[in-house]
Amino acid sequence: FIEIDISAYHPTLASQLVGYDFGDETPYEHFAREAGIEINEAKILMFRQLYGGVYNEYKYIEFFQLVEEYINKLWKEYTTHGYISCPTSGHMLTKDIKDINPQKLFNYVLQNLETSTNVLILWDIIRVLKGKKTKIVLYTYDSILLDYHNDDNVLELIKEVFKKYNLKIKATKGDNYGNMISM
Repeated sequence: FIEIDISAYHPTLASQLVGYDFGDETPYEHFAREAGIEINEAKILMFRQLYGGVYNEYKYIEFFQLVEEYINKLWKEYTTHGYISCPTSGHMLTKDIKDINPQKLFNYVLQNLETSTNVLILWDIIRVLKGKKTKIVLYTYDSILLDYHNDDNVLELIKEVFKKYNLKIKATKGDNYGNMISM
């Protein structure tokens, strides 16, 4: 088996939405450095701020400033026009959403982008695997487990799919799902 896990998926998608580049750092490394905190704390706080709003003590960080600007822009468009169109999927989020607020609207857009991107990734990988022995056996929101056959020699092509969407990945391998090691 080979499992390919997308690193920092939601923060990466959020950075794509707002046009921010973390450079060679992961979003968590970047935030930890900017805020002077440990990476484990940065991971927890990153999600809290993406899904609950930016904390006052981190509003000076450019990424979070851009996230807030994007949320405000989304909300203005939503309240002005009565809907927004999600990037990639084109799905319309309309006024019939209960208890909507700016942060919740952003969360819906981010989750829609994740799902839409996953569909594109899976479609690209399915095309790579057409006629091959390697098969997708499990998919979760940020990883894909493959029953991989070395004869197919498609691992680099699969990795290129993730590069196409500007996503960083980690890969593990093993004879069973409970015994995976880093590649």
